[in-house]
Amino acid sequence: MSSPQKKSSEKYFNSLNYSLGNEDTRLEVQLCEELRPKNIFSIAGCGSRCLPLLSCYPENLVCADISDDQLHLGRLRLETLRNFSHQDFLIFWGFPPYSEYDYTKRRRELFKSLQDQLDSKTFNTFDFLFSANNWNSLLYEGKWEKTFKIFSKFLRLVMGKRYDEIFNYHSIEDQKKYFQTHFPIKKWKFILFVLGNKSVFNALLYKGHFIEKNVKESHFDYYNKAFTQLFNHTLVRESYFLHLCFHGKISHSDGNPIEAQEENFLKVKEALKKSQVYFVEQNLLRLEEYIIEGHNAPLKYDFLSLSDVPSYFKGDDEKNFMQKLRPSLNDGAYIVLRSYLRVPNCDLEGFTEVTQEFDKLIQNERFQMYRIQIFKYSETK
Repeated sequence: MSSPQKKSSEKYFNSLNYSLGNEDTRLEVQLCEELRPKNIFSIAGCGSRCLPLLSCYPENLVCADISDDQLHLGRLRLETLRNFSHQDFLIFWGFPPYSEYDYTKRRRELFKSLQDQLDSKTFNTFDFLFSANNWNSLLYEGKWEKTFKIFSKFLRLVMGKRYDEIFNYHSIEDQKKYFQTHFPIKKWKFILFVLGNKSVFNALLYKGHFIEKNVKESHFDYYNKAFTQLFNHTLVRESYFLHLCFHGKISHSDGNPIEAQEENFLKVKEALKKSQVYFVEQNLLRLEEYIIEGHNAPLKYDFLSLSDVPSYFKGDDEKNFMQKLRPSLNDGAYIVLRSYLRVPNCDLEGFTEVTQEFDKLIQNERFQMYRIQIFKYSETK
């Protein structure tokens, strides 16, 4: 019989959508390092999609979400970046090469060292949660990450013992040759056909709230096109998304996301000496009304990373969300919009799409599940 503590921890896990993250944030990081924005707004997620943006040393980074649980996780991530060495950061979160060893005792010590840095609610939440989880890593405990544990088990069952040979390659040309000549493509397409559809994702993840698709492709064609792009343009061993698909976890350090890579980690750690970071419970559609603590008026932003949140908008919210953002933008601000199965039909007055200027970055993105659009705002347009 499960203990009451175990049942409570499972309830918490069930409310956490993301724990590792579902985007390749390298794209936004590279944009920020090129554009050098002073004020950044980002959808928070679990913190992994917003905190790496600090590598451009902004004055302010505002991370917003409507989920209290995701904000707690983001605050925890922030303090691990601020207070831990790179090695301890990897150990705490359970990234390779430390994921295959028992670091539960060290994880507990590291977490307890943050008691004075975390607000009491965040600390108590994770103190309980880690205890219930025997101080194992929380990296794969989000609903999205758990879905890919199921995906990977089915993949291994269908594809057999040699299911992950495509991870053996260190050059794109060798990988492409393998994909085009030896990869078990019929088995792969069967997997996409069975799992890559609305009913399965609704059952496993979305619980009836799956996006209303408006792209022309079928679900199968959408996913098949995305994976084919990945196999032909991205080293599989370097995509943590593909690690999740095949293994249910990141199997070696080549697949670590940008937050776990030392170069970004050290830049973020240095930025935290001056940059101000805010995790706020805030609706994207009411951004102009929100006053950050310590400021006299709402911030105006130079860079916005919206994730795929607008894919879920409907009606007036879908049509007008870009216009609702305008009072919160500085002239020349950039907006990165990811769309998943549904590209918002919105009023773009004042905005110029500049996506094609960043085609190379988008082609090298290591997820390919999103239609990425980049817009530039002009007050005089």
